[in-house]
Amino acid sequence: MLFMTLIIVAVVFIGLILMSTEQMHHINRATVAMVCGVIAWVIYLLNGGDFVPLMHGDEYKEFLAGSASTTDSLKFFVADHIIMKYIGEACSVILFLIATNTIVEVLHNNGVFDVLIEWLRMRNSRVFLWVISLLTFAISANVDNLTTVVLMMSIISQIVRNHHQRVIYACTIMIAACMGGCFTAIGDMTSVMLWVRGVITPSAYAAGLFLPAFVSLCVFNALIGMKLHGRVEIFSVISRYNGDDSYLSAWQKVTLLVLGIAGLWFIPSFHFITKLPPFLGSLCVLALIWAVEGLFNLERNGNVLLVQRHYFRNTEFIGMRMILYFLGISLSIGAFAECGALDFVGNWLEAHINNVYIYGVAVGLLSSIMDNVPLMMTGMNIFQMDTMAGSTSEFVQNGIYWQLLSYCCACGGCLLFVGSLTGQAVLEVERIRFKWYIRHYLWRALVAWAVGLGVFWLTH
Repeated sequence: MLFMTLIIVAVVFIGLILMSTEQMHHINRATVAMVCGVIAWVIYLLNGGDFVPLMHGDEYKEFLAGSASTTDSLKFFVADHIIMKYIGEACSVILFLIATNTIVEVLHNNGVFDVLIEWLRMRNSRVFLWVISLLTFAISANVDNLTTVVLMMSIISQIVRNHHQRVIYACTIMIAACMGGCFTAIGDMTSVMLWVRGVITPSAYAAGLFLPAFVSLCVFNALIGMKLHGRVEIFSVISRYNGDDSYLSAWQKVTLLVLGIAGLWFIPSFHFITKLPPFLGSLCVLALIWAVEGLFNLERNGNVLLVQRHYFRNTEFIGMRMILYFLGISLSIGAFAECGALDFVGNWLEAHINNVYIYGVAVGLLSSIMDNVPLMMTGMNIFQMDTMAGSTSEFVQNGIYWQLLSYCCACGGCLLFVGSLTGQAVLEVERIRFKWYIRHYLWRALVAWAVGLGVFWLTH
């Protein structure tokens, strides 16, 4: 049993390394995650007769209902009662993110964000830095980080002409998106995971993390602003983007924008009132916006074919990769947890360290070199709320461990490009050199993280 556990641990660890070094070997991390997840569960099944009685003894006896355990019964139990738990949780997060990303895509395709391009055409480099970062911070609090970065990058690419200046603002957008996404339950994949798991509630979570995240962003902006001089080189002529031949009036765009923002804010209330999974609320909001968008386009153009051919480019590309990657990661970390390895690590940490701030700093540092999504999943499974809540208040619902874990994952992912999908997106779009980022941005991100961590400690 120990030997098979070590093999599963080795498979998952090698997979994490390959996912974090995607830029070096150019193998899609979604491919690595899926292969790693499948191999880990096949190995788990080979020794399922030892793993299942140890981790799910009572459940397995109830499943057998007095019958003798066989190879087939063991396989059916693993498939229906163990693996599906992780797949179901992953699908809840994925459906939520797809719905919210599509909401943004509908607004973008109908030119709702065109007004931002005109509004952001300013010459003062430092003012532009603060405006673009605070806007990104606000948008990312309501929409997934990756979607926010894609949206903001498309906006500044139509405004800033100088490539060096655009790189500076692109890196700032990445930081602002991570900070804005980490303090709300709907702002980042990692925080959505916590919400779906039930270890946080949106209001308490936001109240605990807003100030550390906002202070971190302000510190980072102040440090970056010191190296900005002169004026922003902007394009003299801006080519408008209005989606797929969609020409809505100003009041129609405003209506869609208000519906989108109000709908995103309504999702936590929907979950609180109905106790249904959060993705159902996001799907309802998407359906409403889609219906209104369709009516507006039909009214303007009188052609149903126009609505039918709307093509959501960002959602299709990013969403499909995200789905496969997240499913693979969920399966990999699930096998890691089910073989008992995470319980062993959790017991060791509780006995020898037992300090949530050390856990948070360690996760943040690891997130700088490894993807923060699997690290968040690992942190969630090492300490279970159901088992730890009785021993310390730090692990109860809305305990500081969950907030600290999310904040440190977000900040750690900003330290290097490999730590988050947002960093990878910025790197690929602007062709930023790794050494240049380390020299100019790494220490500033570290200082901002440390100050925010101090604020977190003082306010908790």
